[in-house]
Amino acid sequence: MSHLLLISLCLTALAVAAAVPLGRWLGRDAGWVLAVPLLAAAGVLLSAWTGEAVREHHAWIPAIGVDLDLRLNGLALVFSQIVLVIGAGVLAYSSRYLGRDREKERHGTFYLLMTVFAASMLLLVLADNLVVLFVAWEFTSFTSFFLIGRAGEKGREPAIRTLLVTVAGGLALLGAVAVMIVQAGTASLSDVLAADLWRDPAVSTLVAVLLAVAAFTKSAQFPFQAWLPDSMVAISPVSAYLHAAAMVKAGVFLLLVFSPVLAGTAVWSTLLIASGLTTAIFGAVSAIRRHDLKGLLAYSTMSQLGLLVTLIGVGTPAALTAAIVHTAAHALFKSALFMLIGIVDHQAGGRDLRDLAARNVRMPVTGTAIVLAAVSMAGVPPLLGFVSKEGLLDAALDTPGPAWTAWVVTGGIALASVFTFAYSGRLVLGALGLWGSSPTGARHTWQSGRGEPVHDPSFTFWAVPALGALAGLVLGLAPGVLDEPVGKAATAAAGLPVHPHLALWHGLTPALGVSAAVIACGLLLVALRRPVERIASHVELPLSGLAAVDGVRHALVDIGAFVSRASGTIAPRGHLLTPALVLGVFAVAGVLTVEDLPAVVGQPSRWHDWALVLLVGAGVVATIRAKTRIAAMVVVGVVGFGVTLWFFTLGAVDVALTQLLVEVLTVCVMVLLLRRLPARFRTDGTPRRAGAVVAALIAGLASMLGVLAFTGRGGVSEISRYYLEHSYHDAGGYNVVNVILVDFRALDTYGEMTVLGVTGLTIAALLMNRRPAPPRPSAVDLNSPLASVRENLVYARTFGRALSPVIIALSLLLFFRGHYEPGGGFIAALVGGAGYALMYLAADTGTARRLQWPYMSLIGGGITLGSLAGLAGYLTGKGFLGSASVKVLGYGVSTTLVFDLGVYLSVIGLVVAAFALLGGDEAEEESDEHGPVDDGAPPGVLPAPPGAPVTAVAPTTTITTTREGASR
Repeated sequence: MSHLLLISLCLTALAVAAAVPLGRWLGRDAGWVLAVPLLAAAGVLLSAWTGEAVREHHAWIPAIGVDLDLRLNGLALVFSQIVLVIGAGVLAYSSRYLGRDREKERHGTFYLLMTVFAASMLLLVLADNLVVLFVAWEFTSFTSFFLIGRAGEKGREPAIRTLLVTVAGGLALLGAVAVMIVQAGTASLSDVLAADLWRDPAVSTLVAVLLAVAAFTKSAQFPFQAWLPDSMVAISPVSAYLHAAAMVKAGVFLLLVFSPVLAGTAVWSTLLIASGLTTAIFGAVSAIRRHDLKGLLAYSTMSQLGLLVTLIGVGTPAALTAAIVHTAAHALFKSALFMLIGIVDHQAGGRDLRDLAARNVRMPVTGTAIVLAAVSMAGVPPLLGFVSKEGLLDAALDTPGPAWTAWVVTGGIALASVFTFAYSGRLVLGALGLWGSSPTGARHTWQSGRGEPVHDPSFTFWAVPALGALAGLVLGLAPGVLDEPVGKAATAAAGLPVHPHLALWHGLTPALGVSAAVIACGLLLVALRRPVERIASHVELPLSGLAAVDGVRHALVDIGAFVSRASGTIAPRGHLLTPALVLGVFAVAGVLTVEDLPAVVGQPSRWHDWALVLLVGAGVVATIRAKTRIAAMVVVGVVGFGVTLWFFTLGAVDVALTQLLVEVLTVCVMVLLLRRLPARFRTDGTPRRAGAVVAALIAGLASMLGVLAFTGRGGVSEISRYYLEHSYHDAGGYNVVNVILVDFRALDTYGEMTVLGVTGLTIAALLMNRRPAPPRPSAVDLNSPLASVRENLVYARTFGRALSPVIIALSLLLFFRGHYEPGGGFIAALVGGAGYALMYLAADTGTARRLQWPYMSLIGGGITLGSLAGLAGYLTGKGFLGSASVKVLGYGVSTTLVFDLGVYLSVIGLVVAAFALLGGDEAEEESDEHGPVDDGAPPGVLPAPPGAPVTAVAPTTTITTTREGASR
C-alpha cells in the first residue's frame, strides 16, 4: 500500500524537528531551508492524487477504533496546497522580516511554532478519523495562542482571549465528535458521513449546531468574531499564514466537509447564512474605519470569511464551487497583502495611513504588488478575485427557498462587496502614502520631497508576496486551469459530481450587472472617502466583542474561585476529609448491596502476618502521637518498612523492592525539607482533633471492610490468568509485573513517566524562581566537633565512594534482568537514585563535580526515548507503543527495552533534581567552597541577575559561620 500521505506528514514533521537547530545555526535564514520540506510535501500530495479519493490506514490506538486514517480527496488537495505552498512562502518571507542573528533563540521558537502549525493544519485536512481531526484542530488553536503571545506584554491579553474563544469552539467540536461516534459506531470520518445518523432530525440538528459553533469560533464569525482583529498584535508572517490563509480557513474546511450531509438542513442553512452575512457586512464596515492598515486587513479577512460561510450555507453545487474558488483567491491576495503591509511597516517604521501620508513613499515594486492584490480583493477584472466574486453573486441569485431569500442573500453579498471595494481603495491609497492627497494631486505627492524617502526592500523580501499577487492576475486571465481541482473539491463538498467552467467572461449575465453596480458604488465611496470616514467615525456599537469575551473570562474565573474555595487550602486535613468521607459512603453502599461473596481461597493467616500487623499498627499509633516532625518521619518510615516486609512475605518481590526504595529516598528527601520547616507540629483545638479522629475512623473502618470483603476470594482473576499465560508468548518476559508495565499497559506507564517529568520540571521552575526558606539555626554548638561537616563525614565519604559505583552498577543489572527476574526500569532507577543519594550525603560540598548530573537532560531524554520507542511500533503495524524487535549480535533487542530505559532515565532525573534543587541554595554551596557569601539580598530572596537594575534594600544583619561550621 502506498504511504505518500504519511510521507507528506513526515516531511512537515521533519521541518518541526529541524526548526530549533536550524534557527540556532542559521538564525532568521532558517526560513529558506524550512520552506523546502513543505514544498516537498506539497509535491508528494500532487503525485499521490489520481483524480479519485486516496485513503491510507495506519494503526494508532486500534483497541478503541482510533487510527491514523488519512484521506486525500479534491477538497483536501485544495486546502493542503494552500497550507503547504503559502506556508513555505511565509517561511521564506520570514527569513527577511525577522530581526538579525542576535535573536537566534527566538527565531528557533518562532520557526518551531510555525512548522508545528503547518503540520497540524495538514493533518487536519488529511484526517479521515474524527479523533485525529479533533486533535489537529486543537493543535492549531494552541500554536496560534503561543505565536500571539510571542508579541510580548501587548500580546498577553489577546493571546488569552483568542485561546478562550477557539478552545470553546473546540469543546463544541468535541461534543459533535462524541455524538457522531456514538451514533455511527465508528470514528472513521468517511463511515460517519455515510452513516444513517443524518436521517434522525434530532441528531442531525444537534450535530449541525455544534459544528457551526466550532467553525464560527475558528473562522471568526458573528458572534465570535472579536478575537481575529485582537490577534493582529502578532507579527506579519503569523497574520499572513494563520489568521488570513490557513487557520481561519479550518472552520471553512470543516463546514465544507460536512456539507454533503447537512446542506439543505434548515438549522444549518439559517445559522450559516445569518451569521455569514452579518459578519461580512459588519467586517467590511469596520474595515473602512481603520487607520491601521493591518487592522483594516483583519476586519476585511473577517468579512471575506463571512462571504464564504454564507455561500456554504446556501449549499447548492454552484455555491460550494464559488466558495472553493473564493477560498483559493482569498488565500492568495490576503496572505500577499499581509506580507506586503509588513514590508511597508518594516521600511517606513509604521503602518498608520495618516502617518504614511506624511512620508515620501517611493516603493514602486511593493506598491504595484499591493495594487494587484487589493484589486483582486475588490473583485475587479481581470483578477482571480473578480472570477470568484462573480461566482458568489451568481450562486446567491439562485439561492433555494422563498424568492425573498435569494434577494436578501444577493443584496447582503453586494453590500459587503461595495464596502470591500471601498476598503481596498483605502488600503491602496494608505499604503502608498496617498491618503492625505486628492486624486488629482497624487502624482505630485508621490514626487514631492516629504521627509526621508521610503524605498523598496531587497528582492528576497518582496519576491514571495509579489508572486502571490501576480498569481491572482495569471489565474484571473486563465481561470480554466482551476476547473479540474475546483471541480473535484466541489464534488467532495456537494456529494455529487460537479463540473465547473471557470472563465473571465460569461456574457451579459445578472451577476455581471451586480458586479458592475458594486464597482460603480465602490468607486463613489473611494471618491467620497472623506465624508464616508467622518460618518463612519461617529458610528459606535453598543457592545464590544472584546469586552464580552473578557466578561465571560472573568465570570469563569469567579466561578472557579467559588467552587475551589472549599479546597483552596494547603492544610492536608481539608483535602483528606473528602476522600475519607467518600470512602465511608462506598463502604455503607457495599455493606447494603454486596451479597454472596465467593468463598475464601488460599492459606490461613500465619503468625508473622500478625506480627507485621502489630508492627504497622504500632507505627500508625506512634505517628499520631508524634509531637515533632522528625519523630513523625521516623515512625512513618516504620509503617513503610513494615508494609515492605509484608509484600516480601506474600511473594510480591517487585512491589516490595519498589516500596523499600521509595521509603529510602523519601526519607532522604524529607530530611532536606525538614530542616526548613518548624520543628514541632502546631497544636490544634479539641473540635479540630475530634473531627480528624472521626474522619480517620470512618476511613479506617471502610478500608478494613473492603480488605475483609476482597482478600483471598475468587482465586486468580481472568485478567491475571491472561497476563500469566501470555506474558512470555506475547512480550517475551517471565516477570509479569514488568511485562505489564512496559508492554501490556505501556500507555499507562508512558503517562506516569510524563507526569514524573513534569514534576521534575515543576520543582525546577519553582525553586529556580523562588529560593526556599533558609534552614533553621542548628541546635548543635557551632564550636563543637559535631558541627564539622568534613570531619564527621569521613566514614560516609570512604564507604560512599566505594559503594556508590557498586550500587549504580547493581541498578544497571536490575535494569537488564527486569524482563525475566525482579527488577526493571523503575526499580533500577530507584536503586541508582539511592546510589546518588549516598554520594550526595557523603559529599562535604554541594558543588562536587560528581554530583552535577544533568537532571533536565535525563528527564527530557527519558521521555524522548519513551516516545521514540512508542513510535517504533508503527514500523510493525502494531500502533503506538506496540512491541517491535531487531537482532543485534544474535540477541533480540525489543522496543520495550528502549521504553524501559526511558523510564529509568526519567526516574533518575527526578531523583537527582530533588536532591540538587532541595539540598541547598547557591549561597550555601558558595560558602562550602569559598567561605561565607553575602549576596546583599534578604534571606529567601534570589540575588539580582547580572545587568538587572539595582533596587535599594534595607540594611540587614547577617550572621555567617566558618567553613567548619557550615551545615549541609
